Amino acid sequence: MNGQETVTPMMQQYLDLKRQHQHEVLFFRLGDFYEMFMDDAKQVSRILNITLTSRNGVPMCGIPHHAAKSYLKRLIEAGKKIAICEQIELPQDGRSIATREVVQIITPGTVIEDEFLEEQDTTFVFAAVLAGKDISCSWCSLTEGLFFMEVLRQDRNWESLRSLLAMVKPKEIVVNEDDHITDASFASVIDNLQVMTSRMPAWQCTVKHGYRSLKEHCDTVTLKQFGIAEHDTHLASAGALLGYVTATLKSSVAHVTNFLKIDRKDELQIDEASRKNLELVSNLEDGSKTRTLFSTIDMTKSSGGARLLKRWISAPLCDLEQIRDRQKEVKWFLDHAKELERVRDILGSILDVVRLSTRVSMRRCVPRDLVSISRSIAAFFIMVSIESEHYRTLFPDILTDEMLEQLLLLMEQLDAALNDQCNGPFTAGQTIRKGYDEQLDLLRDQHRTFNSNLNDYVEKIKEETKIPTVKLAYNKVIGHYIEIPKTHSAKVPSQFYRKQTLVNAERYTTEELSRMESELVASEDAAERLERQIFENLVERCAYLVNGFNAIAQFFSTVDCFQSLASVAKSYGYCMPEVTKEGILSIEEGRHPVVERYLPLGTFVANPLEMGNGNDRFCLITGPNMAGKSTYLRQNALIVVLAQIGSCVPARKARIPLIDKLFCRIGASDNLARGESTFLVEMQEAAFIIRTATDRSFVIMDEIGRGTSTQDGMSIAYAVMRYLVDKKIKTLFATHYHELTMLDTSDVELLTLEVAESNNRIIFLRKLIKGIADSSYGLHVAAMAGMPSNVLKIARQFQKRHFEDYGMRSDSVQFDLFKEHENGAVSAPETSKLAAMIANFNLEHSTPVQAMTFVEQLKEELGS
Repeated sequence: MNGQETVTPMMQQYLDLKRQHQHEVLFFRLGDFYEMFMDDAKQVSRILNITLTSRNGVPMCGIPHHAAKSYLKRLIEAGKKIAICEQIELPQDGRSIATREVVQIITPGTVIEDEFLEEQDTTFVFAAVLAGKDISCSWCSLTEGLFFMEVLRQDRNWESLRSLLAMVKPKEIVVNEDDHITDASFASVIDNLQVMTSRMPAWQCTVKHGYRSLKEHCDTVTLKQFGIAEHDTHLASAGALLGYVTATLKSSVAHVTNFLKIDRKDELQIDEASRKNLELVSNLEDGSKTRTLFSTIDMTKSSGGARLLKRWISAPLCDLEQIRDRQKEVKWFLDHAKELERVRDILGSILDVVRLSTRVSMRRCVPRDLVSISRSIAAFFIMVSIESEHYRTLFPDILTDEMLEQLLLLMEQLDAALNDQCNGPFTAGQTIRKGYDEQLDLLRDQHRTFNSNLNDYVEKIKEETKIPTVKLAYNKVIGHYIEIPKTHSAKVPSQFYRKQTLVNAERYTTEELSRMESELVASEDAAERLERQIFENLVERCAYLVNGFNAIAQFFSTVDCFQSLASVAKSYGYCMPEVTKEGILSIEEGRHPVVERYLPLGTFVANPLEMGNGNDRFCLITGPNMAGKSTYLRQNALIVVLAQIGSCVPARKARIPLIDKLFCRIGASDNLARGESTFLVEMQEAAFIIRTATDRSFVIMDEIGRGTSTQDGMSIAYAVMRYLVDKKIKTLFATHYHELTMLDTSDVELLTLEVAESNNRIIFLRKLIKGIADSSYGLHVAAMAGMPSNVLKIARQFQKRHFEDYGMRSDSVQFDLFKEHENGAVSAPETSKLAAMIANFNLEHSTPVQAMTFVEQLKEELGS
């Protein structure tokens, strides 16, 4: 724009609003369209692939108001914030333009409309504020009214923060703008999440401000009811987050009433890398839920149940009493098969009660939502009508007899008031039932009478004028009118006043028609006002009982999780594990819950696991590539997770000790965003395990040390192995460094996965046995992968020339591990192997033939 004098009043209004919302795309309402201008228009036209035009040199584009939601969703997915500017008041009192203001800011973490949400995902917005050596963290789901708070220590590499963010998976982050500027490492953690980040001024990120904000929000003089003291560090992030969501929504978030401080001592701790590698709720391939533990055990029937089950999997329990309480409920459903099926049918009929409740609380609901609430209340009472004593034990505390009575009365009131056909927004004449309100029925009858009078009036005109083609019609511009063809103009009475002239007809009104029209419009307006008032009263009544709806939603979700776990156990042959505080980990015929689901029924090979309290806590597993080592490692970790969410597990029998921390170091890749190599990532994960694992932890490690030279890699692998053994940490340790089995393994269980060879081919039997693998079969696997035969030939020649003299199967030795020894001397690995063979040979329980055979084996080893 060239100068202030060229700016129209409307454009000046736009510029003033845009200055207040520089970080958002401003949707500026003009009639039936939302218009975007200048840089906003360029961005939106590119993202939405819509036409970019210009007026007076100003770039602009627009979208229809009625179709806005589909476009908004695409902009949110593209990482944009949108400020919705509406026409609040039409021009009057001499003003040339309408009054406009921003009524809502839509962001990925604060959307509440169903069109923008995934049914099975809880949308969280997360706040992190640095507070001395601590990190104050809060996260909120506006759609479910959840608000959590936790204080973390600023540990090495921000591991605690990374782990929490990996669990919560927020759609949006709020930070103190000073923290983001002054602490580069903290900013890197936040920025690497690649989610929308909003910065709050420092004064809104203090404990003092947070305490004041939460008290005002809760309308209370203290926060002790939430266990929050005046100087709690939690308040720094809680106040910032509450302020952000309130400012963004431009409305109260009164439905957020429970501020919960998280205590992780009752949860199984799972770090960021382990959570990712175990594919608990999202897979490594594309981040979706397919082929994850969640998708495998998700037989929930409601959206709320699916979201709660996902939270259970993300935060397994570490409290024996809570685990056994869940097991009891799962077992109850297994013992009541008919009730299980009845409950599944009922749960399948309800809608998302907690999201309905949120819309009611925020006064953003439509008649269809109230109908759905009524049906959900009815479903609740139907469910608990049978086995009521059992279900009462699952009621949230707020579901008292008094609350239940009020909910029942509300359901009856909604049923009496609302038309069953309410399928959308409020529509006058179609929302409130006939017979519900006497005054509304009277106004509707008057309207019908006035409408009938109009029709009678037209017939009267036809008779008096002898014009058979007289027509009564209506449009928004001129209202009701009488239309007469021009061929009959001579017959038009003098009391008719012309309102509009067409090519072939004239449109008229009369004093009587004007009077009748006024009566009709007045009765219609009065009926609509009253009907809308009745609906709004119903909304207020629902809002008053919103805590009751939330309690019903919580009940439904909890029952849904229990029935889902029971249904999975029943359908796929899971057993109820014995979870104890003792240290014995025993799994008979354990199976990988995800992998077995994608194989033909009964073809998955089950394997056991035995770990005790003494020196039998470490299993060193060798085996060929593709033999199933990684599957075996993961399956046991997933069985632990399932046991500690209260689920049955895929095994014939299982005894699981209460695990405090679960670590999964399987595979690694470059983290280019952090500037970290594969090996560095691997070492960081291993170092974290060593620093934080306890004798109550469970560790699975696969191929540690492979990202560097063989000498360094094996040395690191051995050192990590010895540390975990000495600390008596339950560990499954898979490796291709077969040389580790020749070292001191007196306190290590040696396991391998069985392989058969036939006609120069290998067959993976997938069966776990005691012993040591004699080959990794790398060249066999390369051949299976389609490696060209000429390349394989060169590999075999190289292998034979360089590695056949090391006393092991040639394809099992790692490159450059030991130099050749002069004068045919026996190498250190060979000596260790011979010593191990002799030490492990049981002479007292061997026959003479077995002893002679053993001596022959020793001679072969020495002569090879």
